[in-house]
Amino acid sequence: MNETLKKLVEKIEKLKSKDINEAATKDYLIRPFFEYLGWDFSNPEEVIPEESDSSGKRPDYSLYINGQQKIFIEAKALNSKLNDTKMINEKMGYCTNSQVPFLIITNGLLYNVYYSRLEGANKDKLLFDFHLEENVDEDIINKLKKNAVSKDELLNFAQNTFILTNVKKTLESLFQEPTKKYISIITEKMKEIVGYSFSENDIKEALQYFNIQINMDSVPESIDTIDSKSEQKSWTIEYQFNEGKWDTSFALYKKLINLLEKEGLMFEQNPTKFYIGLISKSDNKNFCQIHGQKRGLKIWIGLKINDLTEQEKLLVKDVSKIGHWGMGQIEANVNSIDDLNWCINIIKKSY
Repeated sequence: MNETLKKLVEKIEKLKSKDINEAATKDYLIRPFFEYLGWDFSNPEEVIPEESDSSGKRPDYSLYINGQQKIFIEAKALNSKLNDTKMINEKMGYCTNSQVPFLIITNGLLYNVYYSRLEGANKDKLLFDFHLEENVDEDIINKLKKNAVSKDELLNFAQNTFILTNVKKTLESLFQEPTKKYISIITEKMKEIVGYSFSENDIKEALQYFNIQINMDSVPESIDTIDSKSEQKSWTIEYQFNEGKWDTSFALYKKLINLLEKEGLMFEQNPTKFYIGLISKSDNKNFCQIHGQKRGLKIWIGLKINDLTEQEKLLVKDVSKIGHWGMGQIEANVNSIDDLNWCINIIKKSY
């Protein structure tokens, strides 16, 4: 982690127990973070605090590039929760009224970045989030730098995420309810590739088993300019846990692997920069991705939210429309041994 970010995290640790208010959080944590990203809080042409919109609502900060509002920042006290639906709806209203593409809601530790032009409920417009105390991806943070926003790197990422998720949604719709034209295309292509085809009913049934996954850590800044030279490095399992120094979460990961193996699951562990993928030995399917955090595990599982029971739905998060590192469509947070029991049952469904 960058030295400036390390010092900011150290400051957060000291302030947590003091239960500081919103004003102190803004001064001690939020403003320094955005200044690190290159935003000049002393320049009224770049950062305006509590600027009223057409309806009289005032976000904590408005960030400008060349006279255009690019980002609204809504600040909360350090120990505040950020998932209140009413609050999110109100703050997203700022963006709608002023035609601003991005909203950041933060308590100085957790940063939730929303893209106002996504479809659906406001809470579903979450583009990505990051937690400064965890194994944070600085490539994601860098998208918020003034220079990156100026070059529309954040906007390109958001638009490409929107395109990819909607292409995925469309294809899955075709798989679940294929038209005759779509089946005809598959039939002709199959004949071209293997020399024969199957009946319409056979193809329909086979399509029901398809589940498209998008690996969000490989989404390009611009779909038109994909860099074919991907980063080459041999990652380790320990890397996900601060080279094994995060004892609590590393022990939790080892326990999870042990319990899955006892359940009879046969898989390989494939560490990458952003997560450890669990790949089935029987069909080579990456059915689960695990991201190490300081105090627990963030797990993406290769299921759809409707594959779960009503009780299980309460325990996970649907991230099918949200940019995230793993490929799975549901996200589980495991912070204790007790969490492993229900999480393992869901992972087994994916396997």
